[in-house]
Amino acid sequence: MLSSYQEAVNYIHSLPKFHRTNNLDNIKKALKILGNPQNSYETIHITGTNGKGTTSNFLANLLEADGKRVGLFISPYVKIFNERIQINHQYIPNDDLLKNVNLLIEKIGQIPLAEFEFVTVLGYFYFRGRVDVAVIEAGIGARHDKTNVIIPDVSIITSIDLDHEALIGPTLQDIATEKSGIIKANTPIITGALHDSVKGIIAKEAEKLSSPLFKFGQSFGINDFQTKNFRISFTYYDDKVTIKKVHCNGFEKTTAINAAIAICAYSRYAEKHHQIVSSDLILKNLDSHALLGRAQIVRKHPLIMMDGAHNISAIYNLINSLTTNYVNKDIIVLYAGMKDKDRSEIIQELAPRVKHIYITTLEMQRSAGVSDYDLSQYGNISFIENYHRELQKIIANLSEKQMLLITGSFYLISDLENYFS
Repeated sequence: MLSSYQEAVNYIHSLPKFHRTNNLDNIKKALKILGNPQNSYETIHITGTNGKGTTSNFLANLLEADGKRVGLFISPYVKIFNERIQINHQYIPNDDLLKNVNLLIEKIGQIPLAEFEFVTVLGYFYFRGRVDVAVIEAGIGARHDKTNVIIPDVSIITSIDLDHEALIGPTLQDIATEKSGIIKANTPIITGALHDSVKGIIAKEAEKLSSPLFKFGQSFGINDFQTKNFRISFTYYDDKVTIKKVHCNGFEKTTAINAAIAICAYSRYAEKHHQIVSSDLILKNLDSHALLGRAQIVRKHPLIMMDGAHNISAIYNLINSLTTNYVNKDIIVLYAGMKDKDRSEIIQELAPRVKHIYITTLEMQRSAGVSDYDLSQYGNISFIENYHRELQKIIANLSEKQMLLITGSFYLISDLENYFS
């Protein structure tokens, strides 16, 4: 019997990091013992290479404003583990987490679950009797992802790009095939802006399962995109409604696309339940709760931003938006990457477009160290071992014509969120 919240979190983190099998047998067995709690409330399932967290948050905001009790299952967390399991944006309390972990150990402890499998079961179990609908963010992929044991009201694919190629790749088409596993029979599937090379894979799966397909740029989309002072404005449209002057925090067009995906998903959910979609509700509540670690401004003078962009497509969108919208700012970057990420491509993308990059490492085995980089061809990159010590110097030397971008890993963001707050 675990006796404290920290013991419960430590137990979860002590479980194997990687899935023992590539099937869903173990998690299905565990959930069956628990009475299949995931079937006791409605769900909306979200996958995608980038944009899952932002889209999930927007969607939860809308559902909450509509009077629903909304579960939110997301990853990774930024500050504390409890962020991963929320109800109406309130994190699972420490006492509830301890109580439910102990209960799961007692009932399903004999089943060999990996860490993400256990956390998924914990989330599904905790939501039972407490929520009307749960927004469930997949971990990696979809078809074999351990969250994929639900029959959702709506399925979402935000984006398909290269990431986790060793697990669900290696090609973009392989990744698309894996993510298409989120599509369920006769269930609306909503997609973001996808590469032409993978659109057919998603469309074929949707047709096979008789699932209505709503594609960004065709079934719904945005017009009049504008950004100023880290606020976005756009017009949302679909075949039933046009909503002008939709606002949210951010500066990237991808954020507006994710917001449009959330609006479309909310509309399809409401339509399925014979509810009227209120444009006023959307305008007032889309961005009612902020999301940590996504275009997060932690200081304004000098400007310091944290963003957990950790793959090449996310980095490309981030740096392209910054350099386009803030042409008078010299960008300084503090970056930490994992060994299994496309770090060389990320550095090649960043180096010509920023004033200086400070690369650092984290105290974890996955984190890339100095020997994992070839920086000989760059004149504007420095490697620093101790970013805690060097960060104060970097900030002290920032001018109002510069900004500091902290990016590359949510682990780095997590650590520095506490530093800045």
